[in-house]
Amino acid sequence: MKNRILQVMQREGLTPAKFAAAIDIQRSAVSHITTGRNNPSLDVIMKILEKYPYIDPDWLIYGKGNMMRKNTPPVQTDLFSLAPLITPKVTAAPENRREIKAEKPVVTIKQPVQEPVIVKKNESKNVTKIMLFYSDNTFETFIPEKINKD
Repeated sequence: MKNRILQVMQREGLTPAKFAAAIDIQRSAVSHITTGRNNPSLDVIMKILEKYPYIDPDWLIYGKGNMMRKNTPPVQTDLFSLAPLITPKVTAAPENRREIKAEKPVVTIKQPVQEPVIVKKNESKNVTKIMLFYSDNTFETFIPEKINKD
């Protein structure tokens, strides 16, 4: 069976590592099979047949008949040989569209409106400190000089 698996790998143009990845098994399992150390398990055989449905199960398991199933179209392995099979049907319809110019979005930040505080002048109150806060997160403090009343 190892020779038939090697034929499948050769037909697909795969290295043992890529073949293992293609059928979702460990690379070591493929290595053991191809060196003759182990026979493939039923799980490995099923994965090969699922991945490559054109392979005749009797050929893979027993070595009877041909590699390819009857009435199965040949599988082409490269992208360019598939081009004639995948021909998109294109109709030449005029395209009516208008290009839309994207504009920068305008971002507005609404700050809450603060009502001014009206302080009635009371002769018993004196200004002791004035602090100014700037948009760059700095501030200044002004302390008025004491007024001497002589």
